[in-house]
Amino acid sequence: MHRVPIPAGWVPAVAFILTICAGLVVPPGIEATERSESMYAAREDTALTPTHEEAPRQGLCMKLEKGGAVIIELYPEKAPLAVARITELAEQGFYDGLEFHRVESYLVQTGRKEHELKPVEGEMFSQKLWHEEGCVGMARLPNDYDTATTQFYIMKERRPRLNGEYTLFGRVVEGMEFVHKIKKGHEIESLSLCELK
Repeated sequence: MHRVPIPAGWVPAVAFILTICAGLVVPPGIEATERSESMYAAREDTALTPTHEEAPRQGLCMKLEKGGAVIIELYPEKAPLAVARITELAEQGFYDGLEFHRVESYLVQTGRKEHELKPVEGEMFSQKLWHEEGCVGMARLPNDYDTATTQFYIMKERRPRLNGEYTLFGRVVEGMEFVHKIKKGHEIESLSLCELK
C-alpha cells in the first residue's frame, strides 16, 4: 500500500483533528479528571433539584386540660369521609372542652353521644391498617358499620381483633405519653388543624 507522506508543518493540525474525533479534547488549563468531576457534579446537582414542592401533611393538634399536646397525622387518602368529618368539627371547635367519657386499658374515647349529624359510611373494608398503639379511629354502634358520627378513640396498645371492624383515620405522631395519662373525665382543651413537618 502506497502511503502519502505528510508534510512536517501539517502534523500538529492532523493530530488535533484526530484528537477531536476521538472525543479527547480538553479545554486548555483543565485536566481531564477535573473536567469529568465537574460534569458529574453538574449531573448530580440536576438530579437532586426538586421539580415541585410537596404539599404539607394535614394533622390535628389536641391540647389537653391536664397538660401536654397530642399531634395526630391524618389519612385523607385512606379514610376521606372520616377525615372530612373530624376536620370539619375541629374547625368548628366542636371538641373543645369535651371530656374523655371512656377510658380502658387499651384505648381512650371522646366525642358527643347527642347530636343531629348524619352518620359517616364505614371505610374499614378498603383499608389495610392495623390497630396498633397510637392509631386513631371512629367509634360506632356495635352492630352497624355505618353509624360513626363524632366519637373517636386513640389506641393505647395493639388489638388485632379490632382490625377491619372500625375505620382508622390517623395516628399519633407526637405526645403518646400524654395519652397514656388520660383518665375518665379529663377534658380536651382544644382540637385544631395543623400542618405536619
